[in-house]
Amino acid sequence: MCGILFSKSSNKKITYNSFKKALEKQKWRGPDFMDISKENFGSWLGHVRLSILGLDKESNQPMTSSCGQFKIIYNGEIYNHQDIRNKLNLDCKTTSDTETIIEAFSKIGTNSFELLDGMFAFVIFDVRSGEWWAFRDRYGIKPLFIYNDGDQTIVSSETISIRNIIDCSVCEESIKEWEIIRRPIPGKTFFKTIEEVLPGSIIFNGKLVSKISSKPINLQNSYEEKDLFKILEDSIRMHELSEVENVCLLSGGIDSSIIAAVSDTNKTYSIGLIDNNEIKEAAETAELLSKDIFSLAIDKDKLINAWEYLINLRGEPLSVPNEGLIYLICSSMKDNEKVVLTGEGADELFFGYDRIFREASLNKNFGEEMFFEMYGYADKKKSCARLNDYLDNLRFGKDNIDFLEDYFLDVHLTGLLRRMDMSSMAASKEARVPFVSKKLIDYMYRQPKDIKISSTHSKIPLRNLCKKLGLQGPINRKKIGFSSTFNDGGRLEEYKYFRNISMEILGWS
Repeated sequence: MCGILFSKSSNKKITYNSFKKALEKQKWRGPDFMDISKENFGSWLGHVRLSILGLDKESNQPMTSSCGQFKIIYNGEIYNHQDIRNKLNLDCKTTSDTETIIEAFSKIGTNSFELLDGMFAFVIFDVRSGEWWAFRDRYGIKPLFIYNDGDQTIVSSETISIRNIIDCSVCEESIKEWEIIRRPIPGKTFFKTIEEVLPGSIIFNGKLVSKISSKPINLQNSYEEKDLFKILEDSIRMHELSEVENVCLLSGGIDSSIIAAVSDTNKTYSIGLIDNNEIKEAAETAELLSKDIFSLAIDKDKLINAWEYLINLRGEPLSVPNEGLIYLICSSMKDNEKVVLTGEGADELFFGYDRIFREASLNKNFGEEMFFEMYGYADKKKSCARLNDYLDNLRFGKDNIDFLEDYFLDVHLTGLLRRMDMSSMAASKEARVPFVSKKLIDYMYRQPKDIKISSTHSKIPLRNLCKKLGLQGPINRKKIGFSSTFNDGGRLEEYKYFRNISMEILGWS
């Protein structure tokens, strides 16, 4: 939806022009409106807006609470914000969920954070005391980064805005982790002095004070497929909250087909390389659903040009080659088509990565070596102690399946969500992920593996839902998705080529 930038310093001078220049580095996240607020206590709040809810100027940010004490800069969508208004009896003047957050906070403080269901990252500033809070959603759908040297704190949706204010050096450990798992470990960035605010974290005056878990504490044991279908359908409907046009990304696969079938969207979009795509299959699904489809087939050169553009825009490496495809298809959407529903999260939640999950469930010797061999995107020898320690801690006390479930939710998915956020926002579109919802994750987390995967099929509940919806095609097709593969060298060679281009563009090689 937007981009945010906050800075507070006890003794370092920041001018309006320098702060504005830093904020403009993420103007692509919010081309509809930009504003900056200079506050006491050496503080600045900046916001760039992509208007989705509350399209009038009264919903612009930074927004001040009705009591005048608090200001907010916010990126995301709160899908249950109307329920929060009703529950807390809030007197709001706009249709914007931004106002819901700030008025709820003004009324019950940080207790309001637990009520939020959606994707978000925000900073709330107390104009009277200079105190401030930052909060990021449970699953890391929306990005948030922090720099803190004791005298100065900067919080931002993009590291490039922070790096426009302070000097940062590249972290070599992060580069090694990126080579193997396509991202730095959670909590780290490509830069030594900038950290990722972990999902669910509540920051108060620059320090972590609480963390809201992304996983259910009291696991339920019951499972009914009809209950799952209802939760998923409700989530898709909830993610359509909008005052602009909504569209869907559509491949030939199961996840995007379900979203297109259940949602009220009329328009779908598909993309692929000229010699590697599911455009025909996506068109068959769109026709079956009586939905319009726009398809785009691109060549290798156009994909590489998109990589170069995105890398320069972000000022750091991309994680996944198909970020270029997502950016190009989002760029082809009409100006009023601002919300894009997409299928991230389904593979992680329903064990769609069947090869590694099946091996982990059948092979008692599945351990670190086999994990790196089956999952890694570079030779294990490139691994570093920090990554190994992270994986050891994540694995501790768990069997293979539980470890993989946590890894794919905590590490793999959050990396893909960052990919989707950045590549869609670069085209000034907001991607929404109905499979990444609290009720759905709470319901499916730690369910017996046999519910999700068999010796022949993965994502069994979603296959059954496709049958219920009359979508036979996605069930029987081999998964391709928005594949960006254009060479025959295998996964390791493909990613080596992709990484070399990234490093060359950045001048880090």
